[in-house]
Amino acid sequence: MNGNFSMKINSCEYYNALKDYNIQVRSGFLFDSRNIFRDYINDMYILRSRYAKDHPMNMIAKLMQNSLYGRFALNPILENHLFCSFELLKELSQTANIVEEMTLGEDLMFVSYTSKDEIESSVKTSISIASAVTAYARVEMSKFKNNPDFELYYTDTDSIFIDRPLPDHLVGKELGQMKLEYVFTDCVFLGPKIYAGVTEDGKYICKVKGFKGASKSISLEEMKSLLRKDAALSLKHSK
Repeated sequence: MNGNFSMKINSCEYYNALKDYNIQVRSGFLFDSRNIFRDYINDMYILRSRYAKDHPMNMIAKLMQNSLYGRFALNPILENHLFCSFELLKELSQTANIVEEMTLGEDLMFVSYTSKDEIESSVKTSISIASAVTAYARVEMSKFKNNPDFELYYTDTDSIFIDRPLPDHLVGKELGQMKLEYVFTDCVFLGPKIYAGVTEDGKYICKVKGFKGASKSISLEEMKSLLRKDAALSLKHSK
């Protein structure tokens, strides 16, 4: 027994978690279920595979694939923006939700607001679809994270670093297969999107989220030094 917690969970994750957790369902929403994007995703994947990575069509097809989640997870309540006087701001606050206000002059305001009751119908969103996209992805990744056949060193949205090769049928260029990026001979993992290592062909790779050019600025030994408690590394970054 490790304690109790509550969360919103998609049904596919619920069934996937039953082998490890005792779950009590308190309430829920029922949605229709069907496979509505198989042809779309397959077509975009085929289109992407016809072009090199640096070709614009490859990027367009990739964005079209990856935009499904973000498109359906958009907030249907849109913000409006307005330059106005202080008096107009007071009037507006009676009928709208003020998100942010900024004073620009003696009697000039910049205001962001949303309507109290109006939902923008032109924004075609679906929380059920967005929830399913991410939930099924997490279920798929859990097959690697909870696999006793290998030791997991690091994982992200769609990547894993493990101590041995995956079975051949899981690796390849087909949709749904994993791709072998590189093999580290020496590495360190510090946190989400923060890791470094030397590949078997001697290439040094360093990833630090938000810090461009980390491989040229931070050595492997400096990254390893951050494993010590209270260790720190000062970085200069121009953006």
